[in-house]
Amino acid sequence: MAEVLHTFDTLVGDALGQYQPQAVGRLADDNMWEGWLEFFPTDGSGEVLVSSVESRQPEREHLVYWSTGLSPVYLEGALARARRAVTAHVRASDVPYSNAPKPRHHVTVARSARSVPEPVLDPFEIGSRSLDLLRQELGALNRPRLLNIIAAFDLNPSDEDPSWMSDHQLAHFIVVAVEMRLPQRTR
Repeated sequence: MAEVLHTFDTLVGDALGQYQPQAVGRLADDNMWEGWLEFFPTDGSGEVLVSSVESRQPEREHLVYWSTGLSPVYLEGALARARRAVTAHVRASDVPYSNAPKPRHHVTVARSARSVPEPVLDPFEIGSRSLDLLRQELGALNRPRLLNIIAAFDLNPSDEDPSWMSDHQLAHFIVVAVEMRLPQRTR
Protein backbone atom coordinates (compact mmCIF):
# COMPACT_ATOMS: atom_id res chain seq x y z
CA MET A 1 0.00 0.00 0.00
CA ALA A 2 1.34 3.43 -0.95
CA GLU A 3 2.16 6.05 1.66
CA VAL A 4 3.14 9.72 1.61
CA LEU A 5 6.84 9.96 2.37
CA HIS A 6 7.36 13.71 2.20
CA THR A 7 5.29 16.82 1.40
CA PHE A 8 7.36 19.65 -0.05
CA ASP A 9 7.13 23.28 1.12
CA THR A 10 8.18 24.50 -2.31
CA LEU A 11 5.52 24.91 -4.98
CA VAL A 12 6.43 24.07 -8.55
CA GLY A 13 4.78 25.30 -11.67
CA ASP A 14 4.77 25.54 -15.39
CA ALA A 15 2.70 27.36 -18.02
CA LEU A 16 -0.37 25.33 -17.03
CA GLY A 17 -0.39 26.04 -13.31
CA GLN A 18 1.14 25.81 -9.83
CA TYR A 19 1.38 22.52 -7.95
CA GLN A 20 2.04 21.24 -4.45
CA PRO A 21 4.33 18.19 -4.79
CA GLN A 22 4.56 15.21 -2.49
CA ALA A 23 6.70 12.09 -2.60
CA VAL A 24 4.86 8.78 -2.38
CA GLY A 25 6.26 5.28 -1.99
CA ARG A 26 5.39 1.63 -1.63
CA LEU A 27 6.93 -1.80 -1.30
CA ALA A 28 6.96 -3.36 -4.79
CA ASP A 29 6.39 -7.02 -5.62
CA ASP A 30 10.14 -7.62 -5.82
CA ASN A 31 10.62 -6.30 -2.24
CA MET A 32 12.26 -3.11 -3.44
CA TRP A 33 10.81 0.24 -2.38
CA GLU A 34 9.72 2.45 -5.27
CA GLY A 35 8.96 6.14 -5.07
CA TRP A 36 7.14 8.59 -7.30
CA LEU A 37 5.80 12.13 -7.11
CA GLU A 38 2.27 13.50 -7.06
CA PHE A 39 1.46 17.10 -7.99
CA PHE A 40 -1.73 18.69 -6.63
CA PRO A 41 -3.04 21.85 -8.35
CA THR A 42 -2.88 24.72 -5.82
CA ASP A 43 -6.08 26.31 -7.16
CA GLY A 44 -8.04 23.08 -6.61
CA SER A 45 -8.93 22.72 -10.29
CA GLY A 46 -7.61 20.16 -12.71
CA GLU A 47 -6.33 16.71 -12.09
CA VAL A 48 -3.55 15.48 -9.85
CA LEU A 49 -0.47 14.67 -11.93
CA VAL A 50 1.39 11.50 -11.01
CA SER A 51 4.92 10.68 -12.20
CA SER A 52 6.19 7.26 -13.04
CA VAL A 53 8.66 5.60 -10.65
CA GLU A 54 11.42 8.11 -9.91
CA SER A 55 13.51 5.98 -7.53
CA ARG A 56 13.90 2.37 -6.38
CA GLN A 57 15.60 1.64 -3.08
CA PRO A 58 16.23 -1.54 -1.07
CA GLU A 59 14.83 -0.11 2.18
CA ARG A 60 12.01 2.29 3.10
CA GLU A 61 14.42 4.52 5.00
CA HIS A 62 16.53 4.93 1.85
CA LEU A 63 13.46 6.00 -0.12
CA VAL A 64 12.52 8.54 2.58
CA TYR A 65 16.08 9.87 2.50
CA TRP A 66 15.87 10.17 -1.30
CA SER A 67 12.60 12.09 -1.10
CA THR A 68 13.91 14.62 1.43
CA GLY A 69 16.84 15.53 -0.78
CA LEU A 70 14.93 16.49 -3.92
CA SER A 71 15.66 20.01 -5.18
CA PRO A 72 13.14 22.43 -6.74
CA VAL A 73 14.83 21.90 -10.11
CA TYR A 74 14.35 18.13 -9.79
CA LEU A 75 10.69 18.66 -8.88
CA GLU A 76 10.18 20.87 -11.97
CA GLY A 77 11.69 18.13 -14.14
CA ALA A 78 9.48 15.53 -12.50
CA LEU A 79 6.43 17.73 -13.16
CA ALA A 80 7.38 17.89 -16.85
CA ARG A 81 7.85 14.10 -16.90
CA ALA A 82 4.46 13.60 -15.22
CA ARG A 83 2.83 15.65 -17.98
CA ARG A 84 4.38 13.55 -20.74
CA ALA A 85 2.98 10.17 -21.57
CA VAL A 86 5.33 7.31 -20.86
CA THR A 87 6.65 5.89 -24.12
CA ALA A 88 7.21 2.18 -24.09
CA HIS A 89 8.99 0.73 -27.08
CA VAL A 90 7.69 -2.75 -27.76
CA ARG A 91 8.74 -5.05 -30.51
CA ALA A 92 6.18 -5.45 -33.26
CA SER A 93 4.85 -8.92 -33.84
CA ASP A 94 7.35 -10.73 -36.03
CA VAL A 95 6.09 -12.19 -39.27
CA PRO A 96 8.22 -14.91 -40.84
CA TYR A 97 9.62 -14.33 -44.31
CA SER A 98 9.33 -18.00 -45.26
CA ASN A 99 7.00 -20.89 -44.52
CA ALA A 100 9.67 -23.59 -44.37
CA PRO A 101 13.42 -23.93 -43.98
CA LYS A 102 15.67 -24.10 -46.99
CA PRO A 103 16.21 -27.70 -48.11
CA ARG A 104 19.60 -29.10 -47.29
CA HIS A 105 22.07 -28.96 -50.12
CA HIS A 106 23.70 -32.35 -50.45
CA VAL A 107 27.07 -32.63 -52.15
CA THR A 108 28.23 -35.97 -53.42
CA VAL A 109 31.97 -36.33 -53.63
CA ALA A 110 33.44 -39.13 -55.71
CA ARG A 111 35.70 -41.28 -53.57
CA SER A 112 38.37 -43.75 -54.43
CA ALA A 113 37.65 -47.42 -53.98
CA ARG A 114 39.46 -47.45 -50.63
CA SER A 115 37.37 -46.88 -47.56
CA VAL A 116 38.06 -43.39 -46.22
CA PRO A 117 36.29 -41.86 -43.18
CA GLU A 118 34.06 -38.86 -43.82
CA PRO A 119 36.12 -35.60 -43.79
CA VAL A 120 35.16 -32.89 -41.29
CA LEU A 121 35.23 -30.13 -43.93
CA ASP A 122 35.33 -29.58 -47.67
CA PRO A 123 38.55 -27.68 -48.42
CA PHE A 124 37.32 -26.63 -51.86
CA GLU A 125 34.13 -25.09 -50.49
CA ILE A 126 36.05 -23.09 -47.87
CA GLY A 127 39.02 -22.37 -50.16
CA SER A 128 36.73 -20.95 -52.85
CA ARG A 129 35.66 -18.30 -50.33
CA SER A 130 39.09 -17.60 -48.84
CA LEU A 131 42.37 -19.48 -48.70
CA ASP A 132 43.22 -17.64 -45.48
CA LEU A 133 40.00 -18.94 -43.93
CA LEU A 134 40.92 -22.44 -45.11
CA ARG A 135 44.34 -22.09 -43.43
CA GLN A 136 42.65 -21.00 -40.24
CA GLU A 137 40.15 -23.88 -40.28
CA LEU A 138 42.87 -26.44 -41.01
CA GLY A 139 45.00 -25.05 -38.19
CA ALA A 140 42.31 -26.12 -35.73
CA LEU A 141 42.35 -29.76 -36.90
CA ASN A 142 44.48 -32.63 -35.62
CA ARG A 143 46.76 -34.85 -37.72
CA PRO A 144 44.28 -37.72 -38.40
CA ARG A 145 41.67 -35.25 -39.67
CA LEU A 146 44.19 -33.51 -41.93
CA LEU A 147 45.32 -36.86 -43.39
CA ASN A 148 41.67 -37.79 -43.83
CA ILE A 149 40.99 -34.62 -45.87
CA ILE A 150 44.01 -35.34 -48.08
CA ALA A 151 42.76 -38.88 -48.74
CA ALA A 152 39.07 -38.04 -49.10
CA PHE A 153 39.62 -35.32 -51.70
CA ASP A 154 42.50 -37.11 -53.43
CA LEU A 155 44.87 -34.22 -52.78
CA ASN A 156 47.94 -36.48 -53.02
CA PRO A 157 47.63 -37.99 -56.53
CA SER A 158 51.33 -38.97 -56.63
CA ASP A 159 50.68 -41.00 -53.46
CA GLU A 160 53.69 -39.58 -51.62
CA ASP A 161 54.15 -40.50 -47.96
CA PRO A 162 52.96 -37.48 -45.89
CA SER A 163 53.79 -39.10 -42.53
CA TRP A 164 57.04 -37.12 -42.20
CA MET A 165 55.19 -33.77 -42.40
CA SER A 166 54.20 -31.76 -39.34
CA ASP A 167 50.56 -30.75 -38.84
CA HIS A 168 51.41 -27.25 -40.06
CA GLN A 169 53.03 -28.70 -43.20
CA LEU A 170 50.01 -30.95 -43.82
CA ALA A 171 47.70 -27.94 -43.62
CA HIS A 172 49.97 -26.04 -46.03
CA PHE A 173 49.98 -29.09 -48.36
CA ILE A 174 46.16 -29.04 -48.41
CA VAL A 175 45.98 -25.29 -49.07
CA VAL A 176 48.47 -25.52 -51.98
CA ALA A 177 46.63 -28.51 -53.50
CA VAL A 178 43.29 -26.71 -53.23
CA GLU A 179 44.77 -23.49 -54.64
CA MET A 180 46.12 -25.42 -57.65
CA ARG A 181 42.80 -27.18 -58.36
CA LEU A 182 40.37 -24.32 -57.70
CA PRO A 183 40.70 -22.86 -61.23
CA GLN A 184 39.96 -26.31 -62.70
CA ARG A 185 36.86 -26.78 -60.49
CA THR A 186 35.33 -23.39 -61.38
CA ARG A 187 35.29 -24.03 -65.13
